[in-house]
Amino acid sequence: MTHRLLQIDDDPVILFLHNKLFSKYTNSKIEQFKNGKLALDHILENNGPDISYMLLLDINMPVMNGWEFMDEISNLGLDKSISVVILTSSADYADLDKSKSYDNIVHFIQKPLTREKIEKIPLLLEYLNLQE
Repeated sequence: MTHRLLQIDDDPVILFLHNKLFSKYTNSKIEQFKNGKLALDHILENNGPDISYMLLLDINMPVMNGWEFMDEISNLGLDKSISVVILTSSADYADLDKSKSYDNIVHFIQKPLTREKIEKIPLLLEYLNLQE
């Protein structure tokens, strides 16, 4: 099984910070996309029965937001091979409640990502293989 880690966020500062965090603490490669449409296109082009994905997904983005992305992967039947951590600046409880309606959302956390936050998500740790 091949595991792929993707971050989907339109904020270049967050993408830069998270890239630095991941490069400091892990050997894992994380692919970054600026909106849900670009990430969905990538998944559709590269998906296969031996690939699973862990996504760090922002909610508020142009082109295709996080909820539209979640609905689309569900409609395409891709949600079984994709686990999602909602990583957002949203403090809206409606977003937290909505995230509970998707079986493949494993966590909902506030930006920015830190090592401490990463360590609280066992499935994400498996994808990262954090260095000690």
